[in-house]
Amino acid sequence: MGVGVAASPPGHYGGESVSYAEQLRADLVEVLAAASGPTATSAARMAVVEQRGERGRPVVGEDVYRALQILQRRGVVRRVEDQPGRHARWELTRNRRSVDPR
Repeated sequence: MGVGVAASPPGHYGGESVSYAEQLRADLVEVLAAASGPTATSAARMAVVEQRGERGRPVVGEDVYRALQILQRRGVVRRVEDQPGRHARWELTRNRRSVDPR
């Protein structure tokens, strides 16, 4: 999945120093914003890896799923299909712009 979105360098979000989890959530929001439709957990992970290149810590599927669950609880993303783990598909909600993903 080549989304071609320039992500903030790991550890930075709008000029602020942030945690790995906060940066991952911000990266996932960028990935989902650039996606043409609902995105599988594993495809979202691969897109974040592609955005980051060799920078930062490796992106693990479990971390991506956990980050998406947090974003879901915060109202930033919604789960489109009720499938477990890697098979879940996600998209941004309509109110995503009013919610800080961190």
